[in-house]
Amino acid sequence: MEYCGKGNWIVGYNRFLGKCSVFVAELWGILDGLLLIQKQGYNEIIIQFDNLEVVVAISDSKLERSNSTLVRQIQQILLNEEKWCLRYVPRETNKIAHALTKMALSNDEVLPVFDDLPMEIQKF
Repeated sequence: MEYCGKGNWIVGYNRFLGKCSVFVAELWGILDGLLLIQKQGYNEIIIQFDNLEVVVAISDSKLERSNSTLVRQIQQILLNEEKWCLRYVPRETNKIAHALTKMALSNDEVLPVFDDLPMEIQKF
């Protein structure tokens, strides 16, 4: 997962989750990213995400109706941060996030954060 501001790299990260559903892994990616960006103090963020099912679940669910704690946590952060939004982008245009996901398989840290653009990502 990566976040960009004005077209520039802000931060990237990945997390090894072991065995879980794609849906849950995607939610963890969004939640980790939101928490990292909150700590850095950004106030206007557009989160582009390539899983339509996840974007719809977060955008359409009511806080009290969602069965997922992760969805409710993400919704609460987005409610508190008035100028943050989540938007769907096709997978083909989100190659950097895909590369970061692949990098997680070879990393034993819980949540490595890349303040600088990793070499594996620079080709994109």
